Amino acid sequence: MLKKRTYRIGKFFRVLALLLSLTLVLGSTAAFAANDSLARLLKNVEPKGETQVTAGERVTLRALAAKEASVSVNLAGTGLPLIRAEREDSSYYWFEASYVIPTNAAAGQHIGDITFTAKLDGRSETRTVPGFTVMEIGGSSNTPAPPTPSTPSTPGTDLSGVKPVAGQQVIITPQSGYDYADVFIPSERDRGEDYSAPYYYQLPRGTIDYVSSAPSDSANCQLASGRRVKYTDIQTYAMSGTLGNNAVTGISVSADRSYTTVKISGSWSVPFNVEALPFTYRDSSNNVAAFNPTKVVVSFDYTTSIQTGSITFPENSCFTSASVYTRMQNGIAQGVLELTLREPGKYYGCYAAYPSMGNLELRFLNPVNSLQGVRIAIDSGHGSYKNAETIDVGAISGNVYEHQLNWDKARALADELRSRGAEVYLLDTWRTSSLYSLYARVNAAVQWEPHIYVAVHHNSASNTTARGPEVYYNTPWSVNLAKNVYQSLCGAYRQMDPSGAKERHYRFSEYAVTRGKQFASILVETGYITNPQEQALLTNPNNLPIFARAIADGIEDYLAGN
Repeated sequence: MLKKRTYRIGKFFRVLALLLSLTLVLGSTAAFAANDSLARLLKNVEPKGETQVTAGERVTLRALAAKEASVSVNLAGTGLPLIRAEREDSSYYWFEASYVIPTNAAAGQHIGDITFTAKLDGRSETRTVPGFTVMEIGGSSNTPAPPTPSTPSTPGTDLSGVKPVAGQQVIITPQSGYDYADVFIPSERDRGEDYSAPYYYQLPRGTIDYVSSAPSDSANCQLASGRRVKYTDIQTYAMSGTLGNNAVTGISVSADRSYTTVKISGSWSVPFNVEALPFTYRDSSNNVAAFNPTKVVVSFDYTTSIQTGSITFPENSCFTSASVYTRMQNGIAQGVLELTLREPGKYYGCYAAYPSMGNLELRFLNPVNSLQGVRIAIDSGHGSYKNAETIDVGAISGNVYEHQLNWDKARALADELRSRGAEVYLLDTWRTSSLYSLYARVNAAVQWEPHIYVAVHHNSASNTTARGPEVYYNTPWSVNLAKNVYQSLCGAYRQMDPSGAKERHYRFSEYAVTRGKQFASILVETGYITNPQEQALLTNPNNLPIFARAIADGIEDYLAGN
């Protein structure tokens, strides 16, 4: 009887084990299938099949791939990096590259297969589709007819005889998650900055330039446009050849409640600069004497023609009129677009992108006069983990740690600004590793698209008598923000300590968090924790509202045009 019962129990457990195994296998299979679907790197490619083209035609190769993937394409033995263009959804983006069919390609010739490759986290997916077949067009030449020009531009220097630049081409490809590359300048035109030039707009992803014959050093690449960029921010686009002279053939302006968007159609994605003019420097160290611009000037390199029909300006745009012309600048052919500001002085920076080859989009924040609805990013200095065990505490004086004071004042400032109607992004820099890098902090703000970026810090010095607030800026359009916040902080100090208040300065700096070209930005040193009297003011929790109101008042004065 015991033997029979033991057999039945054993049989029951064997059946149960089999059922559990089947459940686990089926569950794992379903989960694997779901994960495999979610984790696809290449979702779609274009073109999908054999495509007829003409010799000399520029074609676009596109792949719909995972957002963070590195995507490339190989056509007829030529490898090209694809740049992230438009978003499909939160996980997949279209990546694009441009290829010019050889001008000597014969009718009926097959231009290789097209192989797309996406890589991410050690994984790789490849898809190969048929390439292009060259077809014969009417007449004896395979070269497409040139586009019909639109209304001629304002007369300028005749650049029709300028020979196109040729040679190795590179494409701007900043590290994953970043949209811009910093621009440095040659030493012969250096004003003393060791970092990116404050008066050169950063190059957005997808910009193409030629390599100069004499790179400056192993860390930077000298470009034919006169700029220098980090080698880590570029990839080879073509080893040799020419993209020809650029021609701007269309400009349009649109606006909504927040932004004015200027779209420029060109032949290819040329380097460009954006400047708000006029302004004057106080000295050779990039300290700005006065900034009250009346226009924004956009200059396109390697451009011999800038033509456009009638440009209309919506009533709510930040511009009222435009003019265009061509010129030679430092040996480079340039097309120039001048946009008249609706409200002089109201320039906060510019967001730029090349969503596709030759098509540039510039977005400008519309004028504001108060904090209502203004977008402000606040960076509490230091505070993040340098590694798994060490926090960047900043300056230390006795038992006072800068990172804690920065966080307290940043939160108080955020609350004050929100109470006045501003939209605030307080960067998550407190005890986190994701925003330890200064560049990661700025990039997080760039993605959020604020008007203003404020980094909150406290100062220190070996000389314990040093005291007083300081405010630093980098870009010319940030000087008035720095001035107003500094003056307001000085007033707060006179209120808290009339006998010991000391005025220092607001001035140009090369701090990483002030060098972005997309918004006005400042770094605020609220005072010296190494000065005993000032430390008492800085650590007193009752003074937090005073500091917050002072900085907010300075920002509000800046927005009002003071």
